[in-house]
Amino acid sequence: MTLFTWDSKKYDVLVEEMNDQHHHIVDAMNALYDRSHAGAGKVELTRLLQHLETITVRHFREEEAMLTRQRYPQLEIHKGIHARLLKELATHKQEFLDGPGTFTKEFFDYLELWLRSHIMHIDRKYGEHFAQEARKEHRKAG
Repeated sequence: MTLFTWDSKKYDVLVEEMNDQHHHIVDAMNALYDRSHAGAGKVELTRLLQHLETITVRHFREEEAMLTRQRYPQLEIHKGIHARLLKELATHKQEFLDGPGTFTKEFFDYLELWLRSHIMHIDRKYGEHFAQEARKEHRKAG
């Protein structure tokens, strides 16, 4: 049983490095989901949640650096979305740490919606923008 089935075509943001990182985030979400549903203890789930948070923070940092290098016009909006997602993740994490060591259905719904909507509707925009800019440069050169 998994939370999120990775589909490399459906979730392609047209930047291979970011696709790979997204896939790793999905793997971490699925591991957390699977172990939670298998009845893993709070210590193990805390470790898995921390791993998810760590790779997400690193991904956002690397993605924002790439967007800065590429002079992406929606960079500040993108950074704001990242900040909001990390704040929400921190809230869920604290609720888990303060509680009995179980995750709610709402937490996993949040993860799934976050990743699916962020990749398909936010990150896909920068991939399309970069592809469009590359086509413009190709036409200028040709």
